[in-house]
Parts: sequence; C-alpha cells; structure tokens
Amino acid sequence: MAAAIPICIPNNCSWNESSQIFKQDQSQPRSELQLVDEALRKLRSIHGPVCVVSIAGPCRKGKSYILSRIFDQPNVFGLGNSFDPETMGMWMWVVPEKYRDNTGQEFTVVLLDSEGTDAVESQVVNDHAIFILSVLLSSVLIYNSVGVPTRTDLETLEYPFHLSP
Repeated sequence: MAAAIPICIPNNCSWNESSQIFKQDQSQPRSELQLVDEALRKLRSIHGPVCVVSIAGPCRKGKSYILSRIFDQPNVFGLGNSFDPETMGMWMWVVPEKYRDNTGQEFTVVLLDSEGTDAVESQVVNDHAIFILSVLLSSVLIYNSVGVPTRTDLETLEYPFHLSP
C-alpha cells in the first residue's frame, strides 16, 4: 500500500527509507527540522507544472483526513485515534493522477500534511516553523479549524507577516 513520506521531520525523529519506518526518540530534545532526502528526490522527479496543496491548523482536528478525502486519496496519510499527534513535521504525497487547469494544461498535485499547532509536547517555535513552511511551499493553503476560527487561530495566521521589524 502506498503511503505519504516525510518531507521534513523534527531532529529527534528518524525516517528509514528502505523500511518506510518513522521513529521518534523522546529522550532527545526537539530543536529543529531536518529535510528528508527521499522526499526531495521524489519532488525533483516531477516534470511539468505542480500545484502544492497544504493543510495547517490545530492538532487532532482531522487535517490528514480532510486532505486525503479532498483528493480521494484514502490511506496515504496516517490517521491517529489517540491523544498523541500522528503527524510529526510535514509529510507529502504526490497524487498519481494528473489534473488539468481551466486552459487544459496538465499538472501534478502534491499534498502536504503538516503537524498540528498547539500540541502538548510541541513548542510555539515548532508551530511557527511548520506553519511558515506550509505557507511558503504551498500554492493553496487550507487552514483547518473546528467551528468559527478563534483569536488564537488568527494570531497563528498572522505570525508570518510579523517576521520583519
């Protein structure tokens, strides 16, 4: 069964390309994100126009599920059923089917599923890094909130615009 692969993961995590196993070492502190070579190779292999669709928002609110359902790509993003977050860092899936824009030009869709904000074991700096990556890498950004967006949601969305003095 095909599944998403990480594009960037916390430095206290590892990805084994051959076994497709993701591990987190909770005895080590998390301080930064690291790129995953397999994902970069996969992105470099795409020819032609690309539309990157990413999703961001609070943890444990269904981002992975929503992204999978929108593009009818079941079982590519891990879905959790516990208090602990399922997605760490940012994971990607290249949709195998091609799409066409309104002019008829064919393009590839890349889906980016991101770690949720406000997770218990995460820090605000991690939330900001993931959110900024989502904004910078995407052609289309979906912000998932349950119900009406809260002040915290809006502050999160506002953060990238306050990076310069």
